[in-house]
Amino acid sequence: MTELLVWAVVAVLVVAGVAGAVLPALPGAPLILVAAVVHRLFLPGFVSGWTLLLLALLSVLTVVADWALGAFGARRFGGSKWSLIGAPVGALLGLPFGLFGIIAGAVLGAAALEALFAGRTASDALKAGLGAGLGVIAGTAGRLALAVAMAVWLAADLLVN
Repeated sequence: MTELLVWAVVAVLVVAGVAGAVLPALPGAPLILVAAVVHRLFLPGFVSGWTLLLLALLSVLTVVADWALGAFGARRFGGSKWSLIGAPVGALLGLPFGLFGIIAGAVLGAAALEALFAGRTASDALKAGLGAGLGVIAGTAGRLALAVAMAVWLAADLLVN
């Protein structure tokens, strides 16, 4: 019974981790890493140390890639640090409205903070917001790809052992 519970918890964490790659309120990749650690702690012999190391590195890579892609998008379109703050806050506020709300929230959040705190004109603020929005989209795609790769790697490691 305990083994079944561990497998269920691991499955829920992996699914939540993949979902968290898209939903800004959930820490995607770290949940998949936690799933692997939970499995290793409670059912030793299934998850290899190499898998834990790889998943830890990919978890860090998701954070770095997400930040870098968001920053690149904002900077490429003339944004400042205010775009980098406004985009994730706006995306979080847009979350109840689905994917469109997340993207629109990121654009509007970045544009609003650019206009309010960086003193940009409406046109320049919107341009920076669009760049930040594109960065959010690219970051989300990158997080999702890495989360799926992590889930597949973990599943393969569990199936091999």
